[in-house]
Amino acid sequence: MDVLAEVMSLLRTQGQLYGRLELSAPFGLKFPGNKGICLIVTRGSCLLIVDGREPIPLVGGDFVFLPSPKTYTLVSGPREPVRPATDVVSPETFHRTRLFSHGGKGTPVSVIAGCFTFESPESEMLVKHLPAIVHLPASSHESPWFGATLQHLAAETMGNQPGSAAIVDRLAEVLFVQAMRSQIHSMIGSGSPSWLRAIADPQIGEALRLMHAEPARNWTVPALAEGVSMSRSAFAERFRKLVGETPLDHLTRWRMVRAAAMLRERRPIKMAAVANAVGYESESSFGKVFKRVMNVSPGGYRLCHHQGAETDSESNPPSPEFLS
Repeated sequence: MDVLAEVMSLLRTQGQLYGRLELSAPFGLKFPGNKGICLIVTRGSCLLIVDGREPIPLVGGDFVFLPSPKTYTLVSGPREPVRPATDVVSPETFHRTRLFSHGGKGTPVSVIAGCFTFESPESEMLVKHLPAIVHLPASSHESPWFGATLQHLAAETMGNQPGSAAIVDRLAEVLFVQAMRSQIHSMIGSGSPSWLRAIADPQIGEALRLMHAEPARNWTVPALAEGVSMSRSAFAERFRKLVGETPLDHLTRWRMVRAAAMLRERRPIKMAAVANAVGYESESSFGKVFKRVMNVSPGGYRLCHHQGAETDSESNPPSPEFLS
């Protein structure tokens, strides 16, 4: 089983908001942050500043994913004054038109800005190891389809054709998966432990695949080590070095993520069946571990998210904020 594919299935998005930023130099705009911001530069160049970090040059064809920025700023040059984006275009106007136009008479820059709304609340457990900025430069694109996908996405946001929103959603998700794949490769050899880095390791990546494929199996460190042809001590040490936690701690967290996904499903399922599906014979022991990891009981989690789904379907549109 492909671990990245399994992770991406839990990070599947539900209704992204996208709009075009048509800017021209000189400009300097600070946008309020959110979770899951993505930026796609379709023409021109500018600088991106995230939460006061060093500016990052962006050019046409670049894709950027920001897991949870407090703010992000787009400027035409390093010395340009910055003003809040909400002073230029109201959130209500952006929601209605999906267009943000601003700047002088200089070089134009076009950016598609969007917000991934993850279906899974525990997606934070899965993206917490990502850096603050995932940047996929145009120069790093190895496949010709990536540039074609960007062009297709840009064309869909320019028009107002039936089904455009759904097409944009799917195309952006493809770009996101590619960004995650690129991130995995870039983390090879880095010193920061994370499951993303570990996926690329032949033996530890295989151990992750084994656990993710059969979360209900009674895995032990010796069994996992044997499954990837390593000694127990060497396996345990390397796993912790790459992943940042022990094999059994990772297994426990992954089991709870899978259990949470089952509890969110609308079809009725007994708690004992959920417990059994993730390797617990006792519903009581499962409940204790779930509450420890998720900070809520399984029953409370299911009730909360089922009620939330019903409320969302009946409620008014969300309060107008940029990319919220």
